[in-house]
Amino acid sequence: MTEKEPSKRKTFSLSLDQDLMKEFKHLAVDEDRNVNDMTEEAMRDLLKKYKKKGK
Repeated sequence: MTEKEPSKRKTFSLSLDQDLMKEFKHLAVDEDRNVNDMTEEAMRDLLKKYKKKGK
């Protein structure tokens, strides 16, 4: 599975803390990446973290 396959993508919206989102957007700019890619990375990292705990 490639990350950019249109058929494998799902759109959804979130309501997030404004300060958190602002900081996250600044990080994306600093890293020269888009917010969507960084959000996917964060979600993958969080899933790995909880899988390691054994739920």
